[in-house]
Parts: sequence; structure tokens; C-alpha cells
Amino acid sequence: MPAAPRADLEARPGMVLALRLSLRNRMMAAALVRPTVDDWVASDGDILPASARIEPAYAYLLQGASARQTVTLRVPAHLAAGATLTTTLRFPGIGEAGVPLTLTVLPAGEPGLPLPALEVPLDVALPIGDEPAPGGGDEFGSVAQASYSLVAGLAGLDLLPARWLVAELLAAVARVGDGVLATEAGAARLERLGRTRFFKNGVVSFASAQLPRWVLSGLSAASGLSAALGGPQGQGQLLTIWERWLLGLADADIELGGPRSEVRLSDAQLQSFAATLGTHADRWFASLLLGLAALSPRIDAALAQIEAQAPAPPPKDGDDGGAGGAAGDDVLGEGGSLGR
Repeated sequence: MPAAPRADLEARPGMVLALRLSLRNRMMAAALVRPTVDDWVASDGDILPASARIEPAYAYLLQGASARQTVTLRVPAHLAAGATLTTTLRFPGIGEAGVPLTLTVLPAGEPGLPLPALEVPLDVALPIGDEPAPGGGDEFGSVAQASYSLVAGLAGLDLLPARWLVAELLAAVARVGDGVLATEAGAARLERLGRTRFFKNGVVSFASAQLPRWVLSGLSAASGLSAALGGPQGQGQLLTIWERWLLGLADADIELGGPRSEVRLSDAQLQSFAATLGTHADRWFASLLLGLAALSPRIDAALAQIEAQAPAPPPKDGDDGGAGGAAGDDVLGEGGSLGR
């Protein structure tokens, strides 16, 4: 078992301490890293505020990704030489273990002379604990592996823009619908729905709100996050991260440990799928409708009622329709207000 990271420092009163953290995520899921520093505990028992400043305030790490953060502290100015201060650098939501910091106070510098900052590099692999076991065993304990990843993922949802996740959910549902549309039954259902005012209203609403562009930009932001952290685009998707956490539960017995098995899915590639729909509001609305119907019996039943109210199809060329084409109602092609 390797020694846990720690830092034994020496500094003068009033000096600035800059902890240069090099963080690495060795969990099976993404982690939201928000370091905190406990108050100083002096050798005489006094409790002194640490007043740490973290830059950046948090880091979002994909599996295997690295990032840098700086923790800035200041040595209390009133301490006498020889005093000892202790504190702990912690990572809430990523285990109880922390990085112990011990500071020995040196004699004060000459009055009026500026004190240089003390820069301290620290390499931290999260969560803090055992190194990965040989032969593909658990990385840091089976029980902790699943629970820490879940806690970190839930904490990440508190800070990440909700539009990224919503955009991925819409794209995932639309991809299901696109698969349904490729079937004969799905195409026939869309043909019936396409003759309803419901479908026209939906398409116009999607186009007016520019929903396709909104989804595409949200997917692009998630992929950009992955690229910025040095990972592949597919792994930057939030749904992919949660899929990997779920399937990772099959890798080992989280209570007893043991050998790992490989249960993996190919990357979802939602961004490339969304690009095939482009900014066409009718294609997005159709795919989302059929996807929702496939996933939700309630939506499926509601769409069946709407289908039943669809007007008859327009007459074919050469067919006068018997009454001037009154039976045909080209909803998408008609002009005028949607309220007619």
C-alpha cells in the first residue's frame, strides 16, 4: 500500500502558501472535485481560520482525466517561531481520506520586506487510497468504487448546466423514434400523424423556438468539455458517463471483491446522430413523437387517439375525390393561421 499524499511545510508568518494540485480521476465515472481545507489547529490547541481560496472553484473530471487546481492559504501573522499548525485538504463526496498538511513556523522576516509565496506541488489521485490491484482488480476498494462514483455524479448535476443533459435526453429519444420510423409500421403512423393539425402545430413550434439548434449546441458543449479534458467526444456525454457507472456495477462484487468482467457499450455518438437530423424541425418533431410513443405507453395511447382524428389522405393525381377534394386536408401545406 503506497503512502497517502501529505505535505510538511516550513514558512514564515504572513507568507502565502500556494498548493499546486495535480488531480487525476481513477474512478469509473466522472467526478466533481471541490476541495476544502479544514481550519488550522495550532500546537497549543488554538483553532485558526484557514480562509482558503480555490482556483478554479471546482473541476469536472471524466474517468482517467487530469486537471489542475490551486489552493491558496496564508500563514497567520501573529505566530511565534517554532509553532506548528496542522490541517487537512479534503475532497467532499470523494471519500473521507484527505491530504494532511503540517506547517512549522519559521522566524519572522525583516520588517518591510515582501515575503515570496511558497509554492508546493501535490499530485493527488482520487479517491485517495490504495493503488489499483494487479490483474484488473478493484482500483480502490469495491464498495467505495460504486458509491463514490454515484455521489460524485450526483454532485456534478448540481453545478453542470441542465441544458446539456436535456439536449442528450432529447437526442436519445429522437434516435429511438428514428429507428421506429425506419419500419413500415412507423412510417405509416407518421403518415397519419402528418395529416393532423397537431403535427403541424408541433413542427411550427419547434421551428419558431429553434429547438433543433438548441439541441445541437447543447450536445456540442458536452463534447467540447470532453475535448478540453483530453478525452474522446463520446465520453464527454453525460448519459454515457451514467451508462458506464451502471454497467460498472457488473465488474466486481462490491461487497466481496474479486476479478473484473468486461461489460461495455459502444459510445452513444448522439452528436453525430443529431447532425443527421440537422435543423429540420419536422424531422426532430417526428422522431421525438415516435420515440416517446415507443418509450411511454401513455404517450402511445394519446397519439393513437390523435391518429384516429386524422383527415383522409388527399386524392391521388387523376382522382377528383368525388367532391372537389373535400376529403383531403393538407395540414402541413395549408396557409393561414394555426388556429383555423
